[in-house]
Amino acid sequence: MTIAVTGGNGEFGRAVLESLPARTSEPIVGTVRDLAKVAPVPGVDYRPGDFDDPAAFQAALRGVDVALINATFFGAEPARRLARVTAALRAAADAEVSRIVLTSWSDLDNATVPAVRDYKDLEAAATSAGPAVTILRMASGLADALARDVVWGRAGGELVAPAGRAAATPAAIADLAEATAAVLTEPGHDSLVHELTGPDQVTWDQLAELAGVPFRAVNEDEYLDYLVRFALPPTVTRQLLELFADFRGTWASAPTPTLAHLVGHAPTPGTEAVARRVARFPTS
Repeated sequence: MTIAVTGGNGEFGRAVLESLPARTSEPIVGTVRDLAKVAPVPGVDYRPGDFDDPAAFQAALRGVDVALINATFFGAEPARRLARVTAALRAAADAEVSRIVLTSWSDLDNATVPAVRDYKDLEAAATSAGPAVTILRMASGLADALARDVVWGRAGGELVAPAGRAAATPAAIADLAEATAAVLTEPGHDSLVHELTGPDQVTWDQLAELAGVPFRAVNEDEYLDYLVRFALPPTVTRQLLELFADFRGTWASAPTPTLAHLVGHAPTPGTEAVARRVARFPTS
């Protein structure tokens, strides 16, 4: 059984590739857009594979039995991501891959952010592509989003956010990658949708404690005034407001046990997952 991981040069794809050898001795393929940028994971067969070139991507999946279609590029424009990932799903089916594992967005039934509206269509496209399919719903960038609040809070002396009494469930990238490797290598996941969250809730009071500053809850207008200092592009400002609207609702606020079940150990606590990203966050 040959396993392929797309997006092998990205942080999440590479983390999955690094997790696989501990779980299988089967051949592992990593597809990448640019072979020149590969920092090789030992034992991985790297092949050129670009979602924008379905014929070449199909060729990269020749002889592959299980393929991870990695759609964790959450910042992309939804219509563009939908077209690219749908083409990749079709190419995988045409390459006669027997099982597809697709990454999707967390808690889609309660997600209202327009930037992720395409994921329901992507899940439907995967289900109808032909091969067996497993959906992994995750917000792999959630810890980064919360780390940003911590970093901004430290810089400004207070953590400011329109979060109210909201809670989030961030997971560590390493845990999400390990869970993905488990699904790629183990039987019994066909036709399942796995909701992968961190193991506990993290509130903005806890984020402020991590930052070592007080938390000041604000409304959206006050938050807009606060964001002026960062000179963010209007699109980013709008997406922040939309994300906080989902935080204040019920989106991804309840931890699930699925991550622990898949990795076989206690996942990284949410505050630690955020702290790890704070350490990597650009401060200037």
